Amino acid sequence: MSGTNDETEQTGSSGEAEQGSTPSETNGIDRRKFLFAAGAGLAGFAGATLGGAKLFSGPGEPDSPGSDTNTGSATSSQSIEAVEVEGSRSLVCIFLEGGADSANIFIPIENSEQGKSHDAYRKARGNLAIPGSDLLGFDDGKFGFNPGVAGLANLANEGRLAVVQNVGPLARPMTKADFLAKKFIPQSLFAHDAQQKLWQTARPDLTSSQGWGGLVSSAVSRGAEITPAFSLNGSNIWQSAVEGPYTRLSPTVPIQRMLGYDATLRASDPRTASIANVLARSVELAGSSSNVFEREVADLISGSIVTTERLQEATAPDNTEDLMTDIDGNRLGMQLRLVARLIKNREDLGMARQMFFVRMSGWDTHGQQAERFPVLLAELDAAVTLFQRAIDELGVADTVTTFTASDFGRTLTLNGDGTDHGWGGHSFVFGSSVKGGLYGTFPSYATNNNPDDTGETGESFAGRLIPTTAVCQYGATMARWMGLQDSHLDAAFPELQNFEQRDVGFLKRA
Repeated sequence: MSGTNDETEQTGSSGEAEQGSTPSETNGIDRRKFLFAAGAGLAGFAGATLGGAKLFSGPGEPDSPGSDTNTGSATSSQSIEAVEVEGSRSLVCIFLEGGADSANIFIPIENSEQGKSHDAYRKARGNLAIPGSDLLGFDDGKFGFNPGVAGLANLANEGRLAVVQNVGPLARPMTKADFLAKKFIPQSLFAHDAQQKLWQTARPDLTSSQGWGGLVSSAVSRGAEITPAFSLNGSNIWQSAVEGPYTRLSPTVPIQRMLGYDATLRASDPRTASIANVLARSVELAGSSSNVFEREVADLISGSIVTTERLQEATAPDNTEDLMTDIDGNRLGMQLRLVARLIKNREDLGMARQMFFVRMSGWDTHGQQAERFPVLLAELDAAVTLFQRAIDELGVADTVTTFTASDFGRTLTLNGDGTDHGWGGHSFVFGSSVKGGLYGTFPSYATNNNPDDTGETGESFAGRLIPTTAVCQYGATMARWMGLQDSHLDAAFPELQNFEQRDVGFLKRA
């Protein structure tokens, strides 16, 4: 999962149809072979590439669900149901790949609690510490944002951004004593691929291949003509589920209609119209075939024709270009601009619920963090600020919620000129349905006798924070907002039953 992919595959059928050929043949190829070739070019059952859009749904694709061997986990979204919530809603995941140092994004200033003051932060962070006078104040000056994220700070002070403090994968509430006794520890802590998976499945072990986003999406969008789950940056586990594939788009590669169905190409090359005619006739005949595979391929091709046509129209450049100007070159911003287009057109696409995954890499700051971190923050803040402005201008801000996730937080301690892999970290949720403020418990930064640190003794300070809010609590709060029934939350988030607080409270109820 660690690799990113901003380019998407594009496939399509090609060839010529002789004038006067019979419906069952194309240049000597019988209908079945023609359909098999077209079907293989479009999809196969492992995944469907739709001219710049790739659907993942079957076993055999990287990061696809395959089988789920988790005891007590939902092996199918059939048991997960949604409540009816009026209007449309869109949920956007911004994954900060590599492990973002959120301790240097949201920082204590005048907080007087022991171990949670700016002085404690400064002692722990050494030469990476940001002076309190430079921070953008929040919560009556008790806390502040890094000056590199002025857009996030503005959203917070408008009451539209929630800081969810010290979040991470957990099986159940965990104390330092539990950690030292090796009880309830999530699998493969501090490893990139493993922790990305735990964040995206909301599970404490690696046995599940179903993402919580995929489970929620398949439940709240069952029956949708076009899958309403989109990744703008390659494959991911968060959107994987046994039911309900997701569509992979690229912000740099326009969607192309199937060969023979593109009006511009048909005008320049009349032969493509013949291909379309032969394909249409073959699909028509296969649709009534006694051969199950032929019928499946015919359905896939028919759906692909409709899907590529409608998505091409929905993702074409429009006034979101004006709403998100100067974003070219900002890789995250380009992904979010395409998200804004799809949100703008969600009613036309028949999507009452949408789930989006975007990714920004580069957060694994083992070295040169003082130089690299401001650059990362500048890209993140510019993209987020322009995206939220576009959503506001579209008049849908109360129906779009965006949140951050990352592999893990980073160590409070330094390794020289950088930081290492941590555990708990802060996450940010924003939108007009967000109840702004602080949620969860801010951890102690004390370098001695720290109850939240994984260090073995009172004098031993590892700088790795034991989370006080679980990913399953974080995710379940958003799943409820998207329309998942309270009674079915445990199917999507099996560990949620181990926590007294099932809803963290940062989103307004429907």
